[in-house]
Order: sequence, then C-alpha cells, then structure tokens
Amino acid sequence: MGTNYSTFLGLVFGMLAGATWALAFLIPNMLSSFSSLEITLGRYLMYGLYSLLFFMVFKKHTDRTPLRIWSRALLYAFIGNVGYFFFLVLGIQYAGATVTTLIIGTLPILISVTGNLWNKEFPFKIMVIPACSILVGIFLLYGSEQGESSGTTAFSSNFLLGFLCCFIALALWTWYGVSNANFLKKESQVSANLFSTMVGMQTLTLVLFVLIISWLTNQQLVSNLLAKDGLMSYFIGVIVLGIVASWVATWAWNQTSIRLTVSMAGMMIVFESLFGLLYSFIYQSSFPSILEWVSIFFIIAGVSFGIWRINKEKIPEHSL
Repeated sequence: MGTNYSTFLGLVFGMLAGATWALAFLIPNMLSSFSSLEITLGRYLMYGLYSLLFFMVFKKHTDRTPLRIWSRALLYAFIGNVGYFFFLVLGIQYAGATVTTLIIGTLPILISVTGNLWNKEFPFKIMVIPACSILVGIFLLYGSEQGESSGTTAFSSNFLLGFLCCFIALALWTWYGVSNANFLKKESQVSANLFSTMVGMQTLTLVLFVLIISWLTNQQLVSNLLAKDGLMSYFIGVIVLGIVASWVATWAWNQTSIRLTVSMAGMMIVFESLFGLLYSFIYQSSFPSILEWVSIFFIIAGVSFGIWRINKEKIPEHSL
C-alpha cells in the first residue's frame, strides 16, 4: 500500500512539474519583443532571488550540507536551467513553438531509454509499444501543424539554427534529468525542496556572473532592457517563469524523482509538452482538430502503458 501510494504521489508530482514547466513554451512567445538572453536572465534572476529568500528562512536546517552537494547544484543550474532554457528559447524564436514542443516532446522516451541504460531497470523490449505510440502521436501532431503552416520558411537558416538549438536543449535536459534523479536517490542528506532551492541559488550565481561580465565588457544588457516597451509584461512573465516554472517545477520534479524509477519519471515529462499545447490552444483561442486529438490520445496512451509496464516489471538488475 505504501509503495503504491508513493508511486501515485510521484505521478501527481510529475504532472504538476509538466504543467508548470510548460509555461516555458508559452511565455517566451508572449514576450517575443525580448531576446532569449533577456528572458533567460530574467527568469533565473527571479528563480535565484526567490530561492535565496527561501534559503534564508530555512537556513538553520542547512548548516552541514556538504560541498559536493553545492557543487552538484551548480552543475545542474548551468546545464539543466540556464543552458537548457537558453537553447529552448532560441529554438522557440527561430524554429517556432510547435517544432520546439515536438522535439522536446521526445524527452520521455529519451530519458527512459537513457535511464535504463544507466540503471538497468527493465528489459528494453517492454518500451517498444509505448515508444512507438508516443512517436506516432508526435508525428501526427507535427503533420497537423505542417498542414496549417507555410513551407516556404521550413529550410531557412533561422529555422535550421532553431532546429539545432532544440536538439542541444534536448541533450542537455536528458543528461540533467537522469543524473538529477540518480543523485537525489543516493543523497539522503538533502530534501527535494532544499535541493531545488540550492539549485536556484547557484543559478543566481551564474546570472550575476553573466551580468558582471556584461557590465565589464560594456554590453549594457540592463540599460537596453529597461529602454524597451512592455516592461510590465516582461517582469510579470519572468516572475512567473522564475517562481512557478522554475522553483515549483524543480521541486515537483525532485519529488517525482525520489518516488519513481528514473525510467518512470522520464515518461512523466510528456505532460510538459501536453500542457504546452494546451496553453497554446488557450492563448490562441483555438480548439484541437481531430488529428490533434488523435495524436494526444496516442501520446497519453503510450505514456500510460509505459508506466504500467515499467511498474509491473519488478526485475532484479542481474536478470538483464
């Protein structure tokens, strides 16, 4: 009963992480007049400041946190936060939100396969049907979007640059997702909410470093930003990205990571893409077409079947 309840909580937290992360697909589109660097720095400055405030409130519980945990938090801040989101925003701005969402939508399969290569949690054959179902859903969705868009810009230099940025973001987050889950399972000294806060503080360190370099090299990032129109929308957007799509999402993902196997947790990331599409439909005041409904069905069915099979396959590591 306890194991089933823990698994259920892991699934709930996984959906919450997806719902909050998905804001990263919507808000950059709403802030299209701002550069990817401005959105990235704004988001993680807010994430870092919120984490610093949270840390100061609970500082008495963190006096003996080993240096290796702080170092790992810095690494994840660089790869899983700043690096990933920077390339994600570039992908959205140059290749479009739909293409970016679809490429990042392969994360569940990629993390599950990578996590299984790392941890040997189940026979790879049980992933064939779920993976095929998810891929069918992704390609159906891509086909429906292509039917509505012009193909004249499909092979422009900007599109190819965005396409490359999407795959860089995909690679960065795959490594982060698997490594972070394994790290939290091994390090019982740090809780999910504390580690999310530590990653946020280390992210703030990186943001301040970039701002200092910008100031020393006379790049005038801040002054150029403040001279733009729509600053109120910008600040609201980066606050939501920093607190909801960063701290809350990372906390929820850490809760998922300690309750589910790496492969199962990886499957939950599909909800980031699904919620991203949902937010896009709401923002554009549109309704999914029949083909889009079919594609969503295949994606959810693949994830559900994959989680069921992985959860059912309680195999010892030496049997692979």
